[in-house]
Amino acid sequence: MKSHVADWQTRVYCVRIEPANDAPIVRLAGYPVDLPMSNGEVYLTESGYDFSGLDSTSTFASSSLDLSGILQQGAVSKIDLASGVYDNARVYLFATSWADPIEDEEDCGLFFWGKVEITDGRYTTQLMGAIDVLSQSTGRSYAPSCPWTLFDETLDGRVLPVSQSRCTGPRANPDGPALDDFKVSGSLTSVTDQYMFSDSSRSEAADWFSYGTIRFTTGANAGLKPVQIKAFTSGGAILLHEELFYMPEVGDEYEMIPGCRKRHADDCIGKWSNGINFGGHPHIPAPSVANQVGRR
Repeated sequence: MKSHVADWQTRVYCVRIEPANDAPIVRLAGYPVDLPMSNGEVYLTESGYDFSGLDSTSTFASSSLDLSGILQQGAVSKIDLASGVYDNARVYLFATSWADPIEDEEDCGLFFWGKVEITDGRYTTQLMGAIDVLSQSTGRSYAPSCPWTLFDETLDGRVLPVSQSRCTGPRANPDGPALDDFKVSGSLTSVTDQYMFSDSSRSEAADWFSYGTIRFTTGANAGLKPVQIKAFTSGGAILLHEELFYMPEVGDEYEMIPGCRKRHADDCIGKWSNGINFGGHPHIPAPSVANQVGRR
């Protein structure tokens, strides 16, 4: 039961979008003009945004909310959506009184930024309730490949939970590979397109950076999320799984880390000398093999 509710006669809904990265927080109010809160924060008028009805129950079923709006600079832009700025952002919905607005006066829900659809200059995003995590599968399953992430953190500095990063760092094997020991930097010497470019100064062996990630520190793509590398060949040619948001240019500087194909002998032992932390089960037979035992 809620400890406090906003005045129903002057009730207004507000949304605060907090990106997982260092991007600015977006504050929106379902009100004809900008709404200043008692703490000094200003919630912008929705001006083209439309909140669907909040759907919630007294059960453990997840709540859902649709946020539709016109792409506009200063609030949620098309560039931010397409470049992943709001991926996994937290969205706080609350109600307050327009006569005496107080931030988070009546909490209505915590949501996570979900799937986005952009059509004719408008976007619709699905916001899933925090309780939805209870419907997610937990625990480990048998698989021949390793489920762990190679390093304890991502290239942009985001620290991973222990459940994902059990192959490196002090939380697992202190002698396992650490990101800072393998991160390299450089600048592009040639560009083919948004998928392929190269740095001729790279001397690493072919396939060393395959399944790793790269992010740019200068140029049009600076500050955007790291992108996974599909293939790396000797001579410094880099091929990505997905295209960069902007066309890179010669001279753009980058940071890059190698990846892991999650194979027991070839990667965990042969490449990283870290077989003790391998999380897969390469020696368990597949069901098609196991079912043959005992048959007549």
